[in-house]
Amino acid sequence: MKGLLASTAAVCGLALLLAGAASAKPPERFTDSFTYSGSVSCGGFDDVWKGSIEVSGMTTFDKAGNPVADIVHFKRVETNWRSDDPSVSMTGTGSWTEHFDYATDTTAATGQVFSQTYPGLGVLFHDVGNIIFSPGGVVVHGPHDIFDQGDAVFCDALEAIG
Repeated sequence: MKGLLASTAAVCGLALLLAGAASAKPPERFTDSFTYSGSVSCGGFDDVWKGSIEVSGMTTFDKAGNPVADIVHFKRVETNWRSDDPSVSMTGTGSWTEHFDYATDTTAATGQVFSQTYPGLGVLFHDVGNIIFSPGGVVVHGPHDIFDQGDAVFCDALEAIG
């Protein structure tokens, strides 16, 4: 009898679980891509850049249809060059994921946001690891040269190779 009751309870529990899952709104998936360009002064020359980003992701929902999280994957390729000598150029890449939690208004970026190497010089700068942006502040794990120093890393890199 105990076995029959346990089996019946297990089947009922599974049925309720499946019914709840069946009524939840499925994730919405999306893709996008865009190009960008610009420049910034480095003193004696400008850092000029052109790049592209591919985006793919999804938004998940609770049973009531409210958004719970956005999970977005980014892939970047960017070329930077000196305005005074366009032959001095470098092409960097990035591949990272951002997870936005609607309940906590928190974004966590994980991966290689940008990495720049150059033959003979090795790593010029990189922005890798994990950064968490929340209403309580920013938590940084890993080297995040661009986040910490801004445009100066690009200017310094172009100076080093030029």
